[in-house]
Amino acid sequence: MKLIDLIRLIRKHLILLIAVPLLMAVLAIALTKNPKLIYSSQTVLFTGLATGSSIEMDKTFNYFVTNTAFDNLLNIISSRATQEEIAIRLLSQHLLLGKPDPKYISEKSFKELKALTPKYIYRYIVRKRSSPAAYDSISTSFNSGNPFRDTDSRDKHLPPSINEDDYELTVRNLTQLMNSSDTNFVYKLLNYEDPHYSIKAVSSVKAVRMNNSDLIKLSYEVDDPGICQQTLEMFSEVCIKNYRYIKENKSDEVIKYFENQLREANKQLKYSEDKLLEFNERNNIINYYEQSKAVAVVKEDIDVDYNNKKAQLAGHEAAINRIEKKLDVQQLVQLKSDDLLEKKKKLGELNYEIANFETRKDTGKLAQLNLLKLKKQSEILKLDIKNNVEELYSFQNTTNGLPLNNLLNEWLNNVVEAENLRAKLLVMDQRKREFQKQYAVYAPAGANIKRIEREISVSEQGYLEILHGLNLAKLKLQDSELSANLKTIDPPYFPISPNPTKRKLIIIGAAFVSGILLLGLILMMEYFNDTLTNLDKASKILNMKPLGMLPKIYKNPRFLDFEGIQNRLIQLIAQHLVHTTDKNHFNKKTKTILFFSTQDKEGKTVLIGNITKALIEKGKKVIFVNFSNPNFSHEQGNTYSIVQRLLGYQDPRINFESQILKHPSEFLPQNTYFERKLSNQTYQKLNIENILSDYNIHLDFEPDLIFIELPSIIQNDYSSDLVYSADLSVLICRANRTWANSDQTALNHFQSLNGGNTQYIINGTEIEEAEALIGELPKERSKMRIRFKEYMQFQFFSKNEI
Repeated sequence: MKLIDLIRLIRKHLILLIAVPLLMAVLAIALTKNPKLIYSSQTVLFTGLATGSSIEMDKTFNYFVTNTAFDNLLNIISSRATQEEIAIRLLSQHLLLGKPDPKYISEKSFKELKALTPKYIYRYIVRKRSSPAAYDSISTSFNSGNPFRDTDSRDKHLPPSINEDDYELTVRNLTQLMNSSDTNFVYKLLNYEDPHYSIKAVSSVKAVRMNNSDLIKLSYEVDDPGICQQTLEMFSEVCIKNYRYIKENKSDEVIKYFENQLREANKQLKYSEDKLLEFNERNNIINYYEQSKAVAVVKEDIDVDYNNKKAQLAGHEAAINRIEKKLDVQQLVQLKSDDLLEKKKKLGELNYEIANFETRKDTGKLAQLNLLKLKKQSEILKLDIKNNVEELYSFQNTTNGLPLNNLLNEWLNNVVEAENLRAKLLVMDQRKREFQKQYAVYAPAGANIKRIEREISVSEQGYLEILHGLNLAKLKLQDSELSANLKTIDPPYFPISPNPTKRKLIIIGAAFVSGILLLGLILMMEYFNDTLTNLDKASKILNMKPLGMLPKIYKNPRFLDFEGIQNRLIQLIAQHLVHTTDKNHFNKKTKTILFFSTQDKEGKTVLIGNITKALIEKGKKVIFVNFSNPNFSHEQGNTYSIVQRLLGYQDPRINFESQILKHPSEFLPQNTYFERKLSNQTYQKLNIENILSDYNIHLDFEPDLIFIELPSIIQNDYSSDLVYSADLSVLICRANRTWANSDQTALNHFQSLNGGNTQYIINGTEIEEAEALIGELPKERSKMRIRFKEYMQFQFFSKNEI
């Protein structure tokens, strides 16, 4: 759909599109004549959860923790326990009032409450009690059973006429009554649809965090300004009290836990320390590590000294043995001296003999041999004497070269020193046995002391950790008290004027929505309209080329020169018809054209007659043979109702007085129009060559065109030879009809006979559709309307000359 088509569709239903929204607006005005006035108020609480002060100096901002804290607070505000307490406190306040006070409840709401409240409820209302002691005892009992009650809380916004003690006792009584059963008045009032005291009404209080700040805004809307303000006042007080109770109570439990654990840890630490003290007393230990270290040092020194003395003793004993061995070789020295003297005497004798041989200077061989033998014996003897002298020297002296005479003194000294060392070693052996006994005591004591000290260390560490946790818990308690200290920085105000009603919005919305829905319905009907309507839709549905169109002939067409438009459309059809037949059968003198329709009453006869008239006026020789229903008559037509007139719709009545709608026999020349009825020999061979003779049609001229109108092809039979031999077939169909499957089936079969040589004419379209063929229709238009139409067709420069 083009934009201009949408504008035309809106213009066609413009009065309806205006009238229906106006009617809905009037209806909305009537229904909202007495609107219910709503009053609203709001209060702001400062929480300090994100940027408030904290005892923890190193506390850092945690986005997740902050959001969780705000969620907890918002959930406490919206909890059922909070809402029940608010509703009961509000009800108690109003029941205690003797007369309506606009600051707390309007006269209308007060009367409604009095009429609604049964008489037995007033037995639970407490009046004229002023004893603080009685209040304290009852209030303490009341608060002990409710975790959200605070014995120190007092309603700061009670009317002057209501005693605070009476008010708290009344709240307690009504709470107990509500919890006693599900059939009492208070329970039903809170759980049903009461506009002021029900949980549903109280839960409509909206609590939201203001951006990313520490502020929470509570807002409430109700039909009573006093109830609106008082509900928010009570919400602020109860929420602050409940939130503080939860925060502090949670920290108190943690502190009690750490204190209990600290006492147990202290007992365990004291027990371990007493155990170590008893062990030290039993084993005479003052300082185990210093004492064990001293014992180890002394024992190590004794062991070193002991080993040294044993080594010295071994040395002295070795020296004694060596000296005693020296003293035993004295006899050997004497024997060695005698042998040496004997060898010296023998050496003297050999030297004497050698000297004799040398003095004789005997050079004989024997003498020389004896001399050599003697010299050799002398050498051997000298060597023996030398060895004996050395051995004798070794016997007479120590390894150090000392004379044997000094050995006795040395032996005596070694014997004395050895005896001294033996005595010291005996004493040291006794001392080592004492140290061994001491080690027997200290060895297991070390392990026991280690175990006891480990127990003390573990107990001490646990004690310190618990003490640290207790300090953190106390710090957390103080921090929680600071963070739970909610404050009302913007108290709820008393709404003087009601909220602007939504009456205007409802009226405008009713008009707007109804107009949109109506326009949508019109567009939907247009979108789902399956009628042929115009050339574009008909071409898509029929899948063939158009030959032309003819609009409806209204009595009041609303266009200038409507007859001229019709004649021009008929002339275009005639022109296209001639051009098509000349193009396909140029060498053929007489062309035959079949006009048919799938249904009856498609306007074939009138349309063919006007086409015939137009061609005759142009000098063509045309005959029109009508095999359709010869009983031609116009129907009564449509009526133009008052509703259609008021809504500005087109007059649907047809102008049967128009020249175009006359029967062809009235305006066609003689020997041009022939009415015949198909014989029963339809299925016999019937073609163009014998159709004139078979049906007794005599002409005194040779026609250029023969128009043959067939009856509807669905309700009537037709000759296949006639269809096959025709030069062109033209389908005539109404624009306001739906093209059914039966129509398409009949058309497909018909086209299979003439080789698809078929075009169509759409009859009875809206006059605006003629612009698709002849351009803009002549009509009185203002300059503004002409310009607007150009803009809707995006023709901004259509008037510019080339």
